[in-house]
Amino acid sequence: MYKPSFHNPQNWLLLGLLTLIWGTSYILIKKGLIAFTPVELTCLRIGISGLCAFPVAVGAIKFVPKEKYITLLLVGLFSSAIPAFLFALSITKSDSSVNGILNALSPMWTILVGYYVYHVIISKQKVTGVVIGFLGAVVLVVGKGLNNIKIDLAYGFLPLVATFCYGIGTNITKHKLQHDNPVGTTAVAMSMTGIPALIACFFTGAIPKIASGNVWPSLACVAVLAVVSTLTAWVLFYRLLQRTDALFAASVTYLVPIVALSWGLLDGEVLTLIQFGGMALILMGVYFTTKTSAD
Repeated sequence: MYKPSFHNPQNWLLLGLLTLIWGTSYILIKKGLIAFTPVELTCLRIGISGLCAFPVAVGAIKFVPKEKYITLLLVGLFSSAIPAFLFALSITKSDSSVNGILNALSPMWTILVGYYVYHVIISKQKVTGVVIGFLGAVVLVVGKGLNNIKIDLAYGFLPLVATFCYGIGTNITKHKLQHDNPVGTTAVAMSMTGIPALIACFFTGAIPKIASGNVWPSLACVAVLAVVSTLTAWVLFYRLLQRTDALFAASVTYLVPIVALSWGLLDGEVLTLIQFGGMALILMGVYFTTKTSAD
């Protein structure tokens, strides 16, 4: 039976790269939203990633058994397309801080889906790590100031669905694509969702904006977001899933806000003692999660 390794430095390197990439994506989204609406940005992001992945997908698809086509489509939908669209809609009515807190629910859904669907054994220490990590994310974001947080309850429900999708996608990848080539599977999955998203761009205002020639800086940020934060990051994430377990890989969700806030610090924002406390809780949560996994 396959036994994942947690002490290998390469696994921590992969986790660190993912944290850096996805943490940096927030500032890219911020710059992209200067010119594009959330829905336009989402369609462009998924569409460009699918377009870039398509040449690889053409070569990889012949090595993919036909019975895995549906699996790859589900991975593309649940791990990328649906969450990206739901978060985009949520951000139009709810503060990004709220979305940041709710996004940290991903490891919880990963545990629950793994337990109830794939019968993954869950230890008390793993649950403790997830709870501590989530509390750290809450403290980290709320530390910005309660008065600055805007919540729309109806739209605030969307990130819950998005993180549930992440839990499904992560478990499907771990249990159904464990031994597949991460580059090929990512390319095929991204193409299956990316090409329709690219077509959808023509039904939004994105194409006229690009044709005007006035949105190139924002488009460049979206392109980097698509190629690096979406396509490349998911290749690394799938590889990390193969080398460890779903919960270890999902713990990147807790670490991402630390990088995002670090970019904010470089951009002139001020971090409070409360936020440093939140970072400490996050690191403690990751420690409990990975310590349990390694035992």
